[in-house]
Formats: sequence, C-alpha cells, structure tokens
Amino acid sequence: MSTVDLIDEDDNEADIAAKAANILRDRFIATAQSGTVLYVENDNLMSKTPNGVPILVKHLDGRNPDLAQRFASRGTFKINRK
Repeated sequence: MSTVDLIDEDDNEADIAAKAANILRDRFIATAQSGTVLYVENDNLMSKTPNGVPILVKHLDGRNPDLAQRFASRGTFKINRK
C-alpha cells in the first residue's frame, strides 16, 4: 500500500499529517526489528540494534530550549535584514 492510496482529496492537513506519522512509526518499528536505527531523543543521537540497548552516539548541541520557548511565546515576529 502506498501513501498515495491513503490520502483522499477530502482529507485536511491534520489528517494527512496523522497518516504520515502512522506510516513513519510503522516503518521505524519494522526497520528497528531487522537492523540498526538512528533516532533523536532529548537532544541526543541514539543508535539501537535489534534486541540491544540504545547507545548514545552524540549529544546534539546548539539548541537552546529557553530561547525557543521565548520565541514561541511571542507569536509572529519579523526578521529585518540590514
């Protein structure tokens, strides 16, 4: 079954996003059961093999949650070029 078969013209964006999330989750689970997968959890890049424990590959620096929250709470903002 392809993703094109799952999306109708009457679907709104939320329905399409939910269907895409379900497909990605299912593919991730299928891949994780047959081989090594990489994923991000709490700003850490993790590697997991089937029947193995997750291994920290790298901590992802550069994201500041406090700064992101301040921008999100302000709503819409403009970036002016100088």
